[in-house]
Amino acid sequence: MAYRLTYTANVSWVGPGMGPMSGASAPALNGAPTAGAQTIDFTNKQGGQSTATFAAGDITTLLTAMTTDLSAQMNAAIAQVQGFASGGG
Repeated sequence: MAYRLTYTANVSWVGPGMGPMSGASAPALNGAPTAGAQTIDFTNKQGGQSTATFAAGDITTLLTAMTTDLSAQMNAAIAQVQGFASGGG
């Protein structure tokens, strides 16, 4: 395979008063976690994000595979992410 798409998605729980303007207790604006924010990272899983060529149709195929993969990972972790709000997770 000649081309592979890699990606990372970060989901952070931002509690009351933890917005971007609250300083070190909020997630950084670039998505990196900082003190006080619970974050879960999702990265590409092997398979489905590779293509032999890089044409317009290949880009659509790569992005579709990415969204399918991220959806599956996020749905599998939904209870953990929702638990962030209660101090769990």
